[in-house]
Amino acid sequence: MIQVLCAALLWGFAGALAGRLMGGTLEPAILVPLRFFGSFLVLLPFIWRLPPSHKELPRLFAIGLALTLTQVSYYLAIHLSSVATGLFLQYMAPVLLTLYALVRGESLSRPKLFGLGFAVVGAYFLVVGPQGLAGGLGIAYGIASAFLFATFSYLGMGMHAHPLTVLGLGMGVGSFLSVPFTPWQKILELSAMDLAAVAYIVLLGTVVPFGLFLWGVRKIPARVATLVAMIEPVCGAIFAIFLVGQLLSPLAVLGGAMILCGVWLNTGVSIKKSSGA
Repeated sequence: MIQVLCAALLWGFAGALAGRLMGGTLEPAILVPLRFFGSFLVLLPFIWRLPPSHKELPRLFAIGLALTLTQVSYYLAIHLSSVATGLFLQYMAPVLLTLYALVRGESLSRPKLFGLGFAVVGAYFLVVGPQGLAGGLGIAYGIASAFLFATFSYLGMGMHAHPLTVLGLGMGVGSFLSVPFTPWQKILELSAMDLAAVAYIVLLGTVVPFGLFLWGVRKIPARVATLVAMIEPVCGAIFAIFLVGQLLSPLAVLGGAMILCGVWLNTGVSIKKSSGA
């Protein structure tokens, strides 16, 4: 689980940093394809040194497609509604995975189900707040991003290929699909500071955290991994205090505490049992 916690921490900082950068020349239409291209180039040696088996290639393509469409639907959601709406709806992924687990007959205790609900309400308080969700087509894209993130996480379970190989091929799929929509002229006009920021987001906002997340879903169920990843907005909100001076309201603080409590209810009991065994 520590891998997913570290991933959420890095995602939170990268998200706060990206929020600051996107007000300038690094608009989403530039940052998203560069994130794919840069990550693919960084991970290319891992694909070469640690190639996957041919049997896993169709599933790897599906993972890459799910990852790409997750990013696209998320940015369409925030473009057509708001950042808060897109982020909150994407973190409905653990709800979808929990429903899927229940349909398949998996037995989940009441504390775990209560913890999930607690975390979802907390995410609403922290991310959305009193202004509520923005309506329109953005909500549909936000729900789609939740489904796709859940699919990406679920497909990542049980893979025999190295997590960085899985991620590298996924980023390769995203790079290929991004080529026709990439504003190359704007990219060529980026400053050295912009490129340095992109390099940080590629390495510590994408390659390392996504690699850690894929490593994590090999050890814990995707349902739990996506719930633990909900700590991301908590970390992002804390980092935003120092990066952009955005203070937290009492409701946001309550929401963050509820997320942490919900995660603990789904992980703390099992950790306690395993340590006592």
